[in-house]
Amino acid sequence: MVFVGRDAELAALGEAYAHARGGSASTVLLGGEAGVGKTRLVAEFAASMAGEAWLLSGDCPQVGENGLAFAPFTAMLRHLLRRIGAEGFLRLLPRGEPGELGRLLPLLGRPAGDGDPALTQARLFEEILTLFENLAEDRPLVIVAEDVHWSDRSSRELLDFLIRNQQAAAAFLLVVTYRSDHLHRTHPLRPVLAEWDRRSWTTRMELGRLGRGEVVRQLRGLLGGEPAPAVIEDVFRRSEGNPLFVEALSARVGAPVPVSIRDLLVTPLDGLPLETRRVVQAAAVGGARVGHALLRVVTGLEDACLADALRPAVSGNLLLIEEEVYAFRHALVQEVLYDDVLPGERGHLHVRYAEALEGDPELAPLGRAAYESALHWHAAKRRPAKTLAAARRAAAEAAASLAYAEQLHMLLRVLELWDQVPDPAASKAEVLDEAVRAAIAAGENAIAVQLVETALSAEVDPARAGWLIAHRGELRHLLGMPGDLDDLCEAARLMPCGHPARATVLNLLANRLLTVPLEAEGRVAAGEALEAARAAGDAKAEVIATVNLTYARARAGDLDAQLPHLVEAQATARRIGDQGALLHACRCEADVLQGAGRYAQAAEAARQGLAAATRSGLARTAGPVHAGNLAEALIALGRWEEAGEIVEYTLRVTPTPSLRAYLMVLAGTIALARGDLAGAESAAVHAREVFGGGTSYAQDHLLLVRMEVDLRRAQGRTAEAARLVEEALGSGRTSPRYLWPVIEAGASLPVPGLAEIAAALPVIGPVQEAHRLAFTAETGRPELWPCVAAAWADLRQPYPQAVALLRAAEHAAEAGDRSAASSHLTGAAREADRLGAEPLRARIERLARLARISLVVGGEADPAGERVFGLTPRERDVLRLLADGRTNRQIAEELFISVKTAGAHVSNILAKLGVRSRVQAATAAHRHELI
Repeated sequence: MVFVGRDAELAALGEAYAHARGGSASTVLLGGEAGVGKTRLVAEFAASMAGEAWLLSGDCPQVGENGLAFAPFTAMLRHLLRRIGAEGFLRLLPRGEPGELGRLLPLLGRPAGDGDPALTQARLFEEILTLFENLAEDRPLVIVAEDVHWSDRSSRELLDFLIRNQQAAAAFLLVVTYRSDHLHRTHPLRPVLAEWDRRSWTTRMELGRLGRGEVVRQLRGLLGGEPAPAVIEDVFRRSEGNPLFVEALSARVGAPVPVSIRDLLVTPLDGLPLETRRVVQAAAVGGARVGHALLRVVTGLEDACLADALRPAVSGNLLLIEEEVYAFRHALVQEVLYDDVLPGERGHLHVRYAEALEGDPELAPLGRAAYESALHWHAAKRRPAKTLAAARRAAAEAAASLAYAEQLHMLLRVLELWDQVPDPAASKAEVLDEAVRAAIAAGENAIAVQLVETALSAEVDPARAGWLIAHRGELRHLLGMPGDLDDLCEAARLMPCGHPARATVLNLLANRLLTVPLEAEGRVAAGEALEAARAAGDAKAEVIATVNLTYARARAGDLDAQLPHLVEAQATARRIGDQGALLHACRCEADVLQGAGRYAQAAEAARQGLAAATRSGLARTAGPVHAGNLAEALIALGRWEEAGEIVEYTLRVTPTPSLRAYLMVLAGTIALARGDLAGAESAAVHAREVFGGGTSYAQDHLLLVRMEVDLRRAQGRTAEAARLVEEALGSGRTSPRYLWPVIEAGASLPVPGLAEIAAALPVIGPVQEAHRLAFTAETGRPELWPCVAAAWADLRQPYPQAVALLRAAEHAAEAGDRSAASSHLTGAAREADRLGAEPLRARIERLARLARISLVVGGEADPAGERVFGLTPRERDVLRLLADGRTNRQIAEELFISVKTAGAHVSNILAKLGVRSRVQAATAAHRHELI
């Protein structure tokens, strides 16, 4: 096809490539109708980068209703494997091991075992992104996924993961093409495209038809000379500027032209020999691409005869040869030819394909034979027993490739066919249970609930009913539906003592009770889960139960006695290889340390959780939870710059909505303390939308309320602030850990019954005691403000300490004690300056002016030596890793910040140390004992 009229689009692709080459994420969504030239545009763009960039391309073939699992990525990865070899390929992967990628590329070796579906698929996605990142380190990388309107759900989810994480990853260009005329109102790609288009680094282009002048230029190239005016008029009118149709019409100049454009596309077949037409039609039933060996079996022709039959189709540009595969010149041609095959012959050919693939699975790409065979049996619309059996095999094949959406699709097909097959090999209950698990793994939670309801509608034994209802409880929580906790309680009641699944169900219940929180009930459930796990010899359930019980007891105030048990549980999880339990234990350890005011230890525990997530290949999936714990601890310690970097990077990873809202609250807390009311308001609005739209618990809701109350007071909207406190107190959320900060914030507001609620609320640990003391000082005991400041100082929380010092200064000034007021103000000003808390600093200066106190805040040397050479604590962290020989990317991964931020820190360190290279910086660090 002659290439004309796409200069603007080619320039836009070049600009996106320049952005990626310059270190900025870039995605282009390229739409257009069939035949408009999307593939040709991408090919021209790719040709312009030949030898300069890595180009990985794969398309989504039109196979069945739901596409072929991971098809474009499997094609890309196989091409890369052939190009650089297994050794070079493995060097691009974490730890140099195939990991879950072995499921898509069996030549690398499949991983042992299945593991937790949620973790295995997440790990696969992270491995692919890591591979792309490492590839982009060598030279620019361009990834092209074509015909995504035919993509399977698993491919769409992987594309979504890549695009969502693109900002936080190494820069590469991702080009996605799709047929816009194919996207009907309920097409699954429509909402996904809309979501991708909202990303700031995404450009959406619609490739339009050619204008009259461009059609003339195309005809000149096709005909080798100037077309006659009548030809121009006729071709432009009939093609309406579609380049594919222009080409087809140009081949018919001087010959009769079919009435229908679709007929026009198959007219090249009319002049071919009968045997060629028969074989081409057989190929059309196989799809847009079909292997030579498979077509030979289906047609029954020997190699030489098959080649002779297809040679005229190749010469006539109807088929292209790609290694051992025949591909139709355009997918639209294959569609038209497929529709042209008579229904009876079409069904017969589908059966031939299915039987061929069952007889020799190697006729299909590795790992696809069962799925393709099942699609052909279904399309044949005959032999339901064969179709059901093939769908069961295809479901197992999809599960092995972590394509859970495709597994679910095949299992639903099995259930549809169930009553048509007299004696299925398995029980319907088994298939339903398998479908429930597949739906949960695929994220199809609403379908999973329907399947559970279907299973429960039949007579089931108590153990299976408990298992199903437990799943429904978890699903209701994810969907924000009421009844989640009731379901888990009922599941625990139904599950018989001694049943292997009882410990798992009790663990789910304990987790939910502790999250609400219902502390006493949670401890009881965790204790019962531990007993059940030990009785069943279930090591994994025992680790989770141990963590839950230890966590519950530590939250009740028994922290020091419980920490060794948490450490032991982590060691056990590592020994048995349970990554989920290990990450859960790390999260719980950081959380209880945070609640007890041991922020430095909490930060270290969160870093251990991040390291565990990274080692597990789940840095972007599980890492954000631990990053949030780390940021919260750093905020308490007054290390706001570090916390801000972590929150910023974690938000780029695009975590789950609830976690994103939590991170926004943390970011809003820093913004508010530094006087950025607009930033704090934006964070509050976002979090309120998320937490108000589904199930939210105390740690979500009350943390937001505290920030909102402080924000409304800063805005002078005290009535709204009081209303927020009153609503929080009446919400039924009674967690002392999260309620005490709200009560303290409401102490100066007109909130009815606040004193009575405070008097009845338990106080567990020094943090809650500091909040209670501040509440008491605010509500009539101002002489306690120095004690409040001392309590926060003991906890190493500089911001509330500075606020308490300001309040102590106010009280001292009112009492006429200028010396005490000056001392308190000086201490408050020093912390406010260090934190960059401008509103607090302004309040301090206002009081100093009113009390006629001269503020002298000296630059005291940091006793910990953290400011040697002017290095910040974060820069010392970076220097330690730099001296260990880490690259900027490795530093970024270790500290959970962006590569760009890591590079900025390295540049600052070199400047402050007065050196020019990383080696010199490492030498200086050791010489001056900076690390």
